[in-house]
Amino acid sequence: MPRLTLKTTFVVAASLVALSQLTAVTLASLPPNRYSNAAAPHTTYLSPMFTQNWRLFAPNPIAEDRRILFQGSYRAADGTLKQTEWVDWTDVELDLVHHRLVGGRAGYVTNKLFSPLGARYGKLLDAQRHVAVTTEEKDPPSWSELRKSLLAAGPSRPDSVEVYLRYERATIRLATEVLESRWPDRTFVAVRYSLNRQRVTPYDARHGSKQEREAARPREIRRVGGWRIPEVGSKAEQRVIADFDRRHR
Repeated sequence: MPRLTLKTTFVVAASLVALSQLTAVTLASLPPNRYSNAAAPHTTYLSPMFTQNWRLFAPNPIAEDRRILFQGSYRAADGTLKQTEWVDWTDVELDLVHHRLVGGRAGYVTNKLFSPLGARYGKLLDAQRHVAVTTEEKDPPSWSELRKSLLAAGPSRPDSVEVYLRYERATIRLATEVLESRWPDRTFVAVRYSLNRQRVTPYDARHGSKQEREAARPREIRRVGGWRIPEVGSKAEQRVIADFDRRHR
């Protein structure tokens, strides 16, 4: 029997890893069925980078406006905690669509984050949701502390907590970089976000005046997340966010 060389062993191992990844991505991207549902517990590591929204292939008219806003808490010169105004980052991102006739039309980040943030929060138990939204502004928990508190609050599957925290951390990282680009002279001690959604004016009220259409529109619904420790990416990432903010707000 021929002896395996180190090169052959490496090629075989790399091929198996690539095949496993390809299989996982394929199962995760299939339309919902018994096979994709059975594989779901083993493909959660793909979120949030490799998930696919199947509405791409069955577009529907926009039924509601969705926005993600960021707010930071910082320590003022007198030692007290103060909060920034809410920054509507979705509005900044939409400048690409509203005011740029030429250029990229890629989906904006907050549009991709909105639904998963709500869905992952919805999979938590009631006690875990309470833990998630009642963290203190003056002393937000570390990510490991928050994970322990969520797991201790209920017997839900650990992967529900892990994926929820993955989206939370990605959103807080974006929020921190946005807030630091707006207020570079402030040191933030806590950051949070708000999910705002408002249904469009009902079809039957479409012919009214602007005031009548606005009056007929359902009220806006907000869900404000808990305070989190600031999360900062690389220097290059921070520069990109700051540059984007300057060009589009």
